[in-house]
Amino acid sequence: MTNQMAEHQMTELAAPHALGALSQHEARAFAEHLADGCVACEAELESFERTVDDLALSTPEVEPPDEIRIRLIARINKQDSHQTSVDTLNVGPDQFVSIHTAQDEWQEVQAGILLKTLYVDQSNGIATSLVRMMAGTALPAHQHLGVEQFYVIEGDCTVDGQRLGPGDYHRAAAGTIHDTTYTDGGTMLLLIAPEHYEVIEAR
Repeated sequence: MTNQMAEHQMTELAAPHALGALSQHEARAFAEHLADGCVACEAELESFERTVDDLALSTPEVEPPDEIRIRLIARINKQDSHQTSVDTLNVGPDQFVSIHTAQDEWQEVQAGILLKTLYVDQSNGIATSLVRMMAGTALPAHQHLGVEQFYVIEGDCTVDGQRLGPGDYHRAAAGTIHDTTYTDGGTMLLLIAPEHYEVIEAR
């Protein structure tokens, strides 16, 4: 290939370069060619750049239809909302927490009754806990400061005069009182309730 042919091929790159249509490799080669001082290619490039600028300026401004604007804004808002959700999910190191059965985190809240707190929602003070009651134990009479729910996992539990067994569920509304909550043979409950309740003095 002669130098004249090579320069001719470089000159042909001026138009796509002005349009930003060259590959990265071609653009780098053309820039190096211009740096070598090719007057012809530089003049050709300037001519095409002026043409591209004139075309851009000659294009009339068109107001997009309202439907297009609404769809575009909705898409942008949806993307922002999705990004916010992703950012929120990625905040904090404790996004996934597992507590194994073998982990010894039980606390004895009274003789024969153990509590393992699994999670406390600080926004509303609701705790998810496991309660283990040994055979023959009972909770004191108490008033609920919020809705109390529990699910019997094993054993027996008598509450409000009803005897419950594995798989049974109980709910008490806020402000209600449990006079009797006891077990004959022992039980374990999954409890979802406010962290604290008000103990009622023996009547």
